[in-house]
Amino acid sequence: MAKQHRPAAPTVPLPVWQELLDAARAFRAAKPWEWMDDMDIFAFIDEEGRPWFPSVLGAAGQVFGLAVYRGEAGLRFLFETVLTCHEDVLPPDSLFMQDALLLDWGAKKALAPEDLAVLAALGHQAKPRERNAWPCFRNHSPGWYPWFLTGEDARFLARCIRALLACAELARQDPDFFAPCDEDDRVLPTVSIARTRAGPPPLESIEWRVWELAPPAAPPSPSVPAAWSALRARPQHPGAGLEFDIFHLPSPVADGGRPYYPRAALVADAGTGYIHALEMAGPGRTWADLVTAAWSKALTGAQARPVHISIRREEWLEPLQPLAAALGVRLVLAHELPFIAEARVSLAAFSRR
Repeated sequence: MAKQHRPAAPTVPLPVWQELLDAARAFRAAKPWEWMDDMDIFAFIDEEGRPWFPSVLGAAGQVFGLAVYRGEAGLRFLFETVLTCHEDVLPPDSLFMQDALLLDWGAKKALAPEDLAVLAALGHQAKPRERNAWPCFRNHSPGWYPWFLTGEDARFLARCIRALLACAELARQDPDFFAPCDEDDRVLPTVSIARTRAGPPPLESIEWRVWELAPPAAPPSPSVPAAWSALRARPQHPGAGLEFDIFHLPSPVADGGRPYYPRAALVADAGTGYIHALEMAGPGRTWADLVTAAWSKALTGAQARPVHISIRREEWLEPLQPLAAALGVRLVLAHELPFIAEARVSLAAFSRR
C-alpha cells in the first residue's frame, strides 16, 4: 500500500503507550511461550461481560507475542483455524477472519514509521544484535487491514497482557492445568479479568466453561429486482450451471479511511470456467446488493438461464432461495467450486502486482 494513500494512525497519549510498552516488556521477560503454546487458551470476561480469548505465540520459535481474540468472531476464528487446522492447511479466508488485538515482538525493519516514532518518544532501544526486541501492536478486524491501536485498544491490551501473565503462572505451576482442554477443545479456563489485577487468581475462581458456537448467521435475503422477470423468460440450457462466491482479495485498499481488503463477487460457468461477472466492493456495500449486482450481470450477459447455481456456504442457502426461485434455477451446496478457486488464485496474483 502506497504511503501517500495511508491515513493517519490514531492519536494515543504517551502515558498510555508507556503502560502498554511496560506490559509488553514484562511479557517478553516472562517468556510464557516456554510452557504454553497457541492452543493453550484462556477466556477472560471483562467488566461489561464481554469474552476475550488470549493465545500465547512463540512455542514454534517464529512469532513471539500474544493474540487476544474478541468475542464470538474471535472464538470462531480460533475454533476454525488455531484449534482445528494445521498451520499449512489454514482456510483460504483465515487472513480476513481475525478479530483480535495483537502484540508481536520482532525485528525493527518490520515496523512502520508510526511505530518507530512512538518507540523513540518512549526511549525504547534494543541491545546490539538483540533479536525480536521491537514490539508491534495491531488491531485485527474481519475484512480490514491490520491497523494501529486506538487509546482504548492500547489500554485494554495492556490489561490483557498483565492478566495473561497472572493466569499463565497457574499453568506454569501445574503442567496438567490445560488437561481438560485436551479432552474437549470447547472447554476453556474462564476467569474475570478483574480477578487478575493482584496477580494469579485463586484456583477456585477459575471456571472450566464449555464455549459453544452457534452456526454462522444467515445474511438478510436480497430483494428480487423487477427486471429479473425478463431473465426468467429466457430459455434454459439443459445441464448448464454457474459457480458463485464472494471472497476477499489479499491486497489492501486505502481510499481515505482505514485500509480494507476488497470483496470480490464472482460468477463462473461451471462447465467452461468462463467468468460471467466480477463485482468489487468495499466494506460499506451490503452483501445483498453485491449478490444481485453479480447475478444480474452474469445472467444478462449469458445466452440462456442455468439449471443450477453452486455455492459453498450453507448459511447462504436460505437467503438466496428467493432469488433462485425468481429465476427458476436450483441452488446447489458444493464442497468445492473449482473454477472459482482457480480464478481466485489468478485475481490474488494480479492484485499483488
